[in-house]
Amino acid sequence: MDFVKIHLILYTLIILFTSEITVAQPKNITDDYFEAAFSGNYVKAKQILINLNKNYPHSLKTCLITANYYGNIYEISGGNDKYYLICKKYAEKAINSLIKKKDLNNEDVFRIISAKSILLKINVQKKNYLKVAKNMQSVIRHFEYATKHENDDDKMKFISGMYNYYVETAKDDYPVIYPLLLFYPSGDKEKGLKLLKECTHSGDKNISIRSLLQLALIYYRDEKNIIVAEKYFNALLKIYPDNLVWQTEYYKALKKYNKIKEYKIRQDIIEQKIKENLLLTEEQKNYFIKKTEL
Repeated sequence: MDFVKIHLILYTLIILFTSEITVAQPKNITDDYFEAAFSGNYVKAKQILINLNKNYPHSLKTCLITANYYGNIYEISGGNDKYYLICKKYAEKAINSLIKKKDLNNEDVFRIISAKSILLKINVQKKNYLKVAKNMQSVIRHFEYATKHENDDDKMKFISGMYNYYVETAKDDYPVIYPLLLFYPSGDKEKGLKLLKECTHSGDKNISIRSLLQLALIYYRDEKNIIVAEKYFNALLKIYPDNLVWQTEYYKALKKYNKIKEYKIRQDIIEQKIKENLLLTEEQKNYFIKKTEL
């Protein structure tokens, strides 16, 4: 599959959890972490992570959240490898613990895809395409599992929607990789969009937010429909206006379609939020400034 497409697939397939390897944890700890991460409050997210590692150092949830956190920090640091190495350590630990199970269930498959996706996304950013290709081969059977269980729950529906959409658009846009895609399960672009739209109404907030984001990206990058993309970006940023990753992505979309008035307004919003956010490190500020060419 084309690596740009892989990057889009991986952009939002990053971790929702409900159970652990060894010990019970407060049910709302995952919600608290993602609320902080979605809000752009990386300091609070890190404090939750510190508490997890202190109180539940050997749990699957701790491994997954640690991998998620450092995967995010790797991106907003501009690609600092020290964060990647921590992310890689914990993602692989989670994967290795899961693949030992004889009978994988939906939750296990979702977690495996989530953990692998964190590493795949970073390897795309690092242009380690050989690693991406090898890892995609190892995860494709789990995508296939999700397409067969899409009616079981919203997590499987989300993964199936992502797969159905991107495997077909990759075939159309990049014929050079068509022979590789022959070994993958067929998709259905329209079905993929339908499933993702259904997921925006999920009772699982993590799924609904990820679906809004993915549809925003799809409509501006693939469907080339900035009007619909704006609808999803606005819905997303109405809930999490301080998420600078999503704010800068919206800015890029508006600029791509030469919506001058709109992208200048968005640029001003981002500039103000960077100034107001005292929790950002200089490294992170520089990353967001560079993203928007302020």
